[in-house]
Amino acid sequence: MRRARRVAPHRFLDSTSDYRLEALRCAAYEEPCWGYHFDVETRFFFYSARTPNTIATAFAGHALVDAHERLGSARALELATGAGDFFLRRIERTPGPGGAFRGYFPGDRTPIHNASLLGASVLARLAPLTGRDDFAAAAAEAVGYALAHQRDDGSWPYAEGEVGGWIDNFHTGYVLDALLRSGEALADTDAIAAWGRGVRYFRAALFDPDGAPRFTDESRYPIDGQCVAQSIETFALGSARVPALLADARRVLDFGLARMRRRDGAFLFQRHAHLVNPAPHVRWVQAPMLAALVRLDEAERRAAAG
Repeated sequence: MRRARRVAPHRFLDSTSDYRLEALRCAAYEEPCWGYHFDVETRFFFYSARTPNTIATAFAGHALVDAHERLGSARALELATGAGDFFLRRIERTPGPGGAFRGYFPGDRTPIHNASLLGASVLARLAPLTGRDDFAAAAAEAVGYALAHQRDDGSWPYAEGEVGGWIDNFHTGYVLDALLRSGEALADTDAIAAWGRGVRYFRAALFDPDGAPRFTDESRYPIDGQCVAQSIETFALGSARVPALLADARRVLDFGLARMRRRDGAFLFQRHAHLVNPAPHVRWVQAPMLAALVRLDEAERRAAAG
């Protein structure tokens, strides 16, 4: 049997021809940015396939920052910095109470908290790595806007306005992760305090006693695979600051393994009260679950090391 040739991880990441994430970037703008390969219609707007959006670009940006921090990839930092420039140059900035928010895709001005904060969290992480004051300032004003709109019980609606007033599990998780990363990168104690209030709400209002993540604060169903994955990740990330959250992450994983896993090992999309949608969506379930398991493994190794 032939042995596979070992390739140094940083060499692979710095090889432009082999860089898969770079190959998938949108071609519409000179700055690195990412979107989906399918059209999207929501209750707020429509955008076409390959339109770059804040969510996908933020996920890619965090992956690139991770690659730089862990593997020393200069190319990863270059691409992440370009994504930061995309947020500043192409995503609309709208002033509001406490600061300003940024939109969902170029030209959009919808005040969606998780989108604005996810972009901000990439900028916040990039600021100390690049020395870019404009990154830090943009992140800080987005955090300020989010803090000004946190409700008294610690929650955030999906978006400001009547149409976006619901509270759900995985978007709340996005907000919490982004706020924690931003607060730590910017040394913002107010952001960390708001994260703490948000986590307390998250634990109290968006989980059932059996470990199932509720879809919204008002409804258990559908139990959603992405909610399971995002809950594990949010608790795992937060456990570095609040160790008790590690047990919450494990409790949700135990539920997911028992009730949301298919026979082939993949995780199903949704479990309703009387039916199951077993679709193994890569974007909405499998990829988030893989990321969550990696975060949980890191958290457990950190806890074991003391």
